[in-house]
Amino acid sequence: MSERLEQHGIAGHVMSRLHRHRRRGLGLRMTPMIDVIFLLLTFFVLTAQFDRPEQALPLVFGAEAAPQRQPLTALELSINPHPDGCTVTVSHNGLSDTDQPSTAVLITQDSAAEGLARLIETIQTATASPDAAPSAIRLHCHDAVSWDLVTKIYDILYGLGARDINFVVDD
Repeated sequence: MSERLEQHGIAGHVMSRLHRHRRRGLGLRMTPMIDVIFLLLTFFVLTAQFDRPEQALPLVFGAEAAPQRQPLTALELSINPHPDGCTVTVSHNGLSDTDQPSTAVLITQDSAAEGLARLIETIQTATASPDAAPSAIRLHCHDAVSWDLVTKIYDILYGLGARDINFVVDD
């Protein structure tokens, strides 16, 4: 029994010191961590590059004016009813009547292909000159015109390369 007490006494003493030493080492020391955080904060603040304020844009005043742009023109197509089908009147807006006279094409229900072929020729001659090249096409369509003919005219325009086709609605 004395061995047991002796062993318990010395072993217990050593073990208790080891346990006390471990418990003390597990604590998190905050002072070095705060120092590191302040060093990082100082580093980032001193190395950051902030935006410089913008300078005023230089203005150039001169006698030379900017070139005047020509007003954009649109090709106007008026689709009106006719007893046999419809008439399509082709004209330019923005140009005087003496520059580009308006022309009318008759498209009948029976021979729509012939009328559409004449319309293609009329549109190609109206847009042949570079100063009369339209920026858009505006369709004025009367309510009494058959939508079958309107869609065929629209398909013709799209097939000719027109991508800015607008339907004009009159109130």
